[in-house]
Amino acid sequence: MNGRDPHTAVKSEAVSKISRDAIEAAIARLQWTKDDVRYSLHVNPTGFTSAGIQKVDFLSFLGFERCDRCTFTNFQRCFVKWVPEDFHLDRFLKAFEVAFAHLEKADSALEACGVFLPQPEGWGFYNGRPSLRRDRRPRMLHGDGHTGLKTQDFKHSEDDTFLFSFTFIETSNEKGFVTHYRPKHPPLSSELSSVFAYFDFQQFRDCPQFDFETCFYRAVPFESGGGHVFDSNAGFAHGQFDAHAGRFSTGIQELLASNENVEAFGLSFLPIGKPRDRLAADINQMIIRPEKPAVNAIVTNAIPSNFDVAISVAGADKTYASKLADLVRAAGYSVFYYEFFPEYLWGKNLPNTFDEIFRKRSRYCVIFVSKEYHDRVWTNHELRSAQARAVQEKGKEYILPVRLDDTELEGLLPTIGYVPIDMGIDKIGELLIKKLQP
Repeated sequence: MNGRDPHTAVKSEAVSKISRDAIEAAIARLQWTKDDVRYSLHVNPTGFTSAGIQKVDFLSFLGFERCDRCTFTNFQRCFVKWVPEDFHLDRFLKAFEVAFAHLEKADSALEACGVFLPQPEGWGFYNGRPSLRRDRRPRMLHGDGHTGLKTQDFKHSEDDTFLFSFTFIETSNEKGFVTHYRPKHPPLSSELSSVFAYFDFQQFRDCPQFDFETCFYRAVPFESGGGHVFDSNAGFAHGQFDAHAGRFSTGIQELLASNENVEAFGLSFLPIGKPRDRLAADINQMIIRPEKPAVNAIVTNAIPSNFDVAISVAGADKTYASKLADLVRAAGYSVFYYEFFPEYLWGKNLPNTFDEIFRKRSRYCVIFVSKEYHDRVWTNHELRSAQARAVQEKGKEYILPVRLDDTELEGLLPTIGYVPIDMGIDKIGELLIKKLQP
């Protein structure tokens, strides 16, 4: 706590206090001299569940320290952390409850897959006992999870984001089960990278399970309590792998949602950079992914600062957008189309992300104008960002509308040059590619 006791000072008082939903919290003002003043947040969960992750575990994740003699809570115990003077207690408690609900869902889904959150506190806090200090993660195999005397390919599965493979490996010293993960849209976003690092997933660059492409993996030792396979952990290992297709991505999304809800208060339990830094890094990763160099493009090793084109479309009309995006990317231009990068939206602040892309990071913006587009919240957000950019361009072309029906979009003048969808996506793609050429 930076050398100061967050409970004791020459002058101290609780300046804010709230008790609700099985949790009480207080912000204390502590003063040692005229100019030496600090504020501490004291949180005391008053309820617990019989199993699974607890609120005290979550507080430990967020950097709070346990104190069994607190003068600012009714039960004289708390988890405490220094906070800025303008820290908003009510908003924090609401966000904390939402974040913890996401964390519980993440814990349930990932535990089914054999991926365990640590439990540093457990139930000791509630009955005056020491912290549990329980790391529920299983021991991992030594080695690289791929190189062995013998490997056996068991099974494969997938979901919308990952390919999964399950193998058995024997080395000279041990044997065990290996789960391999291959993202369908590499490279990993900053958020997904932080989750894999948090759970200590290892990377292997030449995985034979995925045609010698890079994978991430976890390798759990084979354990046997007797001479029969049914006395081993084989059944558990197979069951945990089988759960991946339905629960792994859900668990990660819930974990990222949990972290996102506390980030607004300067808190995080994932090893992750600041949202603004992550957004810039991930957009740069997305930009340099055309399938081939554009015609007449200047060859450079520098990362471009913009997409060549961003496509804004309602989900019901995405068939047109998908084909246009494929045509333009195949011609060697960088395209932002949300279906190219679905996992990049996990854990992102979506208003900030879309504003960055549609207002700052694209040379042109193609909008598929339709009634569906008019009625959707996110497409209207993208439209407002694109319109703000169009104003900054001072008359230069930026918004390129494709009309699917006779719907008018607010702020998009009918005098602007539209192309009708009846022209056909192939022809529209040709026109767009010509516009993108230097």
